[in-house]
Amino acid sequence: MAKEALAAEHFQVLYDRIQQETDSYNKKLQILYASRGYFNSDQASVLLHAISRPADKLKAVKMLEPRLCRMSCQEARDILTAINIHNDRLIALDSIKRVLTDYQTTVGEEYILSTFPFEGDKKTALAILRTVRSDVADKIGAGGHQGYASLGGLYTQARPLHEHLYGSLADQALRMPGHGKIEIPPTAQKSYYPSIYTGHPSYAYPPDVPYEEHHGYPGTVGFPARVEGPSIPYPGGAPPLGNNTGAPAPTGFPRLDSRGFVY
Repeated sequence: MAKEALAAEHFQVLYDRIQQETDSYNKKLQILYASRGYFNSDQASVLLHAISRPADKLKAVKMLEPRLCRMSCQEARDILTAINIHNDRLIALDSIKRVLTDYQTTVGEEYILSTFPFEGDKKTALAILRTVRSDVADKIGAGGHQGYASLGGLYTQARPLHEHLYGSLADQALRMPGHGKIEIPPTAQKSYYPSIYTGHPSYAYPPDVPYEEHHGYPGTVGFPARVEGPSIPYPGGAPPLGNNTGAPAPTGFPRLDSRGFVY
């Protein structure tokens, strides 16, 4: 469920309490820590501006990390610019990177990198953004596994005149995770909802053939003959678990009395 930002009137009360606290710097952080609700980018930047010391700004960012709403990189730029020290901005970026929605786009990266004036900080910021994404699945392997041989030769799995072992690049792109047609088994029924119990079989697929229909439990099918009369309910068809429990004829001879005669 998406987080909803704190209402404007409630946020104003919180901001006034922090702004009017002049006895101790730690009390400002205590007020923020004891507050409730979530904050958007504008509210978070205003709170950081209300705290003057750089060390306290980092503590405030750590407090705000689990309480931030989803935001774009342009909005997150306001939070980073509220911090004066450039190295502290990298620490703040590491705290807010999980709530960014467009960090994987070029425009989003440019908004984040524009807050860092030095080239080394830009590279570090870009490395921080890459920790919440992976480009491995977006790369397409053109051929198969290749190995170098002597005299400039090449060992490869691709056949002659077929440099793309796994098909054309367009077909490979459609087979990538998240692309192409969604493959659903023809026997699956989409109208069924999955069970709330994780160990229960899925309702979307036809039920499995039970063991009893394949092999049957002792005393119910096959040799010896069935017990005459109405069908015996469970646990009459269960496997024998002891001398006196289990199938209707655990020993294999129905209607056998204690004297050994079949009546």
